Amino acid sequence: MKILLVPDPESPYGEDAFCRELAGRAASRGHETLLSNGASSPETDVVLINSFQPAAIRAAREASRRVAVRLIDSFAEVPAADLPPLLEALRQADRILVPSRYLAELAQSWGAAEKARLVPYAYDRVMANQIALVTMRASRPADFQIVTTCRFSEACRPGLEMLMSAAGRLRFEWHLTIMGEGPILPSIQERARRLLPTGRVLFPGPLPHLKIMEFFRSAKVYVNPNGGEGFPAMSLYALSEGCPVVAPRCGAVPELIMDGKNGMLFNAGDAASLSGALTTLWSVRGLSLQLIAEGVKTVERHTWDATVAAAFGALEELTP
Repeated sequence: MKILLVPDPESPYGEDAFCRELAGRAASRGHETLLSNGASSPETDVVLINSFQPAAIRAAREASRRVAVRLIDSFAEVPAADLPPLLEALRQADRILVPSRYLAELAQSWGAAEKARLVPYAYDRVMANQIALVTMRASRPADFQIVTTCRFSEACRPGLEMLMSAAGRLRFEWHLTIMGEGPILPSIQERARRLLPTGRVLFPGPLPHLKIMEFFRSAKVYVNPNGGEGFPAMSLYALSEGCPVVAPRCGAVPELIMDGKNGMLFNAGDAASLSGALTTLWSVRGLSLQLIAEGVKTVERHTWDATVAAAFGALEELTP
C-alpha cells in the first residue's frame, strides 16, 4: 500500500514526529510512504493527514483517495455556531485516528463512531540528564513557580479565572506564569491585576515549543486549568521535563494522570479543590519527587512501537 503523509504544520520542534516514525517503519509492514508536496498523488492508496486540515481533506477526496485523519483536537474551544462545518469536513474521512477514549466518545457524538480508531499518543523526549537536574531542583526549597498555557479564547476564560482564584487562596510564596496569546488576553491581564498581588503573575506572550519546555523545566508545577483537549499533550510534555502536573478530573485527563501517583487531580471548575491540590504539593515532603519519578515512567510508556502499530492497523483496513 502506498500512503501519502500530510504532516502537521504546527508540530512541536518543527518536525512531525508522527509522520517521521510512520515513514521510517513503513517498509517493515510492506508499505511505501510519500510526503505531501501540497497535492494528493494519484498513485497513492491512502492519504493520512496529521491534524485537522480541511483543505487537505478536500484535496484527497477530489482525487478519489481514501482518507485518514489523525485528530488530537476535541474542538472544545470552538464556538457552537462554527462547529457544524468542521464536523462535516471530518465526516468526509474514512478513518479518524484518536489518542483517547474520551475523543473516541466525542467522535460518536459527531456521528463518526464507526470511523474512529484508538491510536496512542507517543512522545520520546525524556532525557536522563534533564531528569537528574529537575530532581535536584524539586528537592530545593524555593519560590513555588506555577505555569500554564492557554489560547486565551472565551472557552478558556472560566479555567483561567478559576486558576487565578485558586492562586489567590494560597498562603505561601508563589508566582504564576500564563503562556499564550488570544483575543481575551488583555481582559485576563486586567483581571489578574485586580485579583492578585502585584508582581505575582507573568504573561510572556506566545512562545515556541522549546521555550515552553524551559518553563516546565524550571517550574514546580504545571496546571491544566480546563481539561477539554482530545488528549492532554501539554501535561505529557510537562511530565517529560520533570514538572509535576495538576489537572482537572474531566475529559481525557484521567486517562493520563492518576491522582497522587504521577500527578494530582482536582474537581473541574473548583478553585478550592485546585488550591487544595497545590497546597498539598507544596507542603507534603517528598511528594514532588515521587510525582516526577512516576511521571517519567508514564512518558516512557508512550512509545512509538504501540502508536505506529495501531496507526498502520487502522490504515490497512482501508486497503483497496
